[in-house]
Amino acid sequence: MKFEKLRKRVFLPLKHNYERKLHELNYLFFELTHKCNLECIHCGSDCVKNETVPDLPAEKIIEVLKEIKSHQDSKKVMIVLSGGEPTVYPDVWELGRNIYDLEFPWGMVTNGFSWTKHTIAEAKKARMHSVTVSLDGLEETHNWLRGHPESFKRAKKTIEMLTEDPFWKAMDVITCVNKKNIHELDDIREMLMKAGVERWRFFTISPIGRAVDNEDLFLDEMQFKHLMSKILEYKKMGGIKANYSESGYLGAYENRVRNHDFFCRAGISVSGIMVNGDILACPNNDRRFKQGNVFEDSFMDIWENKYEVYRNRKWMRKGICADCSEWRMCQGGAFHLWEPDADSIKMCPYKKFDLK
Repeated sequence: MKFEKLRKRVFLPLKHNYERKLHELNYLFFELTHKCNLECIHCGSDCVKNETVPDLPAEKIIEVLKEIKSHQDSKKVMIVLSGGEPTVYPDVWELGRNIYDLEFPWGMVTNGFSWTKHTIAEAKKARMHSVTVSLDGLEETHNWLRGHPESFKRAKKTIEMLTEDPFWKAMDVITCVNKKNIHELDDIREMLMKAGVERWRFFTISPIGRAVDNEDLFLDEMQFKHLMSKILEYKKMGGIKANYSESGYLGAYENRVRNHDFFCRAGISVSGIMVNGDILACPNNDRRFKQGNVFEDSFMDIWENKYEVYRNRKWMRKGICADCSEWRMCQGGAFHLWEPDADSIKMCPYKKFDLK
């Protein structure tokens, strides 16, 4: 017990401070498009159904990757294609092949809506390394969240096709847990196990994007702790690897519902390039935190010489974080829960759900 306390209070903060100083890039998002084939009520990005919003040009993506490759080992930088929905991006599989030819592992997060056997074949030829498919409940609740009556059937079929032909190195299903599906988790687990899914990840809604005013999306304290208990239960049961996502510091549940301690890596080892070329960290960050733009700046110059607001988070020690006993482990929580001019974090799961 004493060693664990020492590890959390001393060794872990030292390790994280070292990683901030090192800031070794190993995860890079590209927000390919704002276009999407669904209308999810919880969307945290700026994606819209507007054909006039220009996509991020594939040529610029490859140019940035060539610059990164000239500075570091491309095999150690995971490229993630996001949106909107990446599969609606023109020639996305050709882009994937070009990324692979530069020796970057690459993958995508998809709603699974438009996948077919042909899509699977194209993904295989493009040497897609990883894929995450969203499944957010049983049929009624998933379709409610995703805004389309066929969404559940199509996502489920995509999951089944991917598990029947496991050409990828990593695949998982991610579930957005909310008030409407919190009691469906056992049934979802059984369905995913029957489909052959080996990894299942959970996240909860943040008060950003379209979700802000929809109370059905946010768990209360009892429901959140029920989710934590369920993840611990699933970990003991085995059969499918269950983990909570990097959504915030969890106090007593740290290193239990996840396989690691909380550490927001936005701007530390994770970067992101938005559809307009803005350089941020993850796609859910407030756009005002941009550090540059790839149409005007060298990405590697920005990565090496900016990002101070991400790497030195002392400015976050205000509001409910000002006198928090967990500051050394949390360091202001998940970056996407902050705004540049905010007096406090938008939501702290540790304090909101009493996770001492």
